[in-house]
Amino acid sequence: MSTKLTMSFKCAEGSTLSCNIDDPLDELTAVQVSTVMDDIIAADALDIKGGLREKASAEIITIMTNKLF
Repeated sequence: MSTKLTMSFKCAEGSTLSCNIDDPLDELTAVQVSTVMDDIIAADALDIKGGLREKASAEIITIMTNKLF
């Protein structure tokens, strides 16, 4: 089983950008993720035409793999 944190942002041009981080800390909180997303937007940290406008969503996804062979 593995997990990933997916943070999605609304871009200025109307599209959505998602960033994935593998194996986030178990004790990660919504407040911490929200703060990091705000910091990414404020710093214009990603090279996106028009920039990121706002947070869209954040979720931790658990992936269960059943190996067949």
